[in-house]
Amino acid sequence: MSGKILAVEIATAGDASWFDKHPDRRLRIRNMVMGEFGDVSGEPPVGMAWRTIVLEAQPGARSRQAIALPIGTDVDSFDDDDLFDLFRRVAPPGARKMIAALRQVKLPGRL
Repeated sequence: MSGKILAVEIATAGDASWFDKHPDRRLRIRNMVMGEFGDVSGEPPVGMAWRTIVLEAQPGARSRQAIALPIGTDVDSFDDDDLFDLFRRVAPPGARKMIAALRQVKLPGRL
């Protein structure tokens, strides 16, 4: 198993567990799992730390986006509105269409 696949599996399992424990939330921010993004490598800019914003469009349908935030940022103070604003700022073009598509997906065993 490659390092990237393992990193994504670790990140995905952690996200699933977090959303199971927080069913009232649609977004979370966490430390980035090293290797979970193929286009993010190396150290973050000076004074910053890599984080991951995870958007759950519906249970089990999630999108992740890397972001560098200043070290010491109180990420626990962000609510879903704050996180969605950050997500939209750093997401690549077309992210809104992708999020809308995720919301339309009917997952097995879900109503």
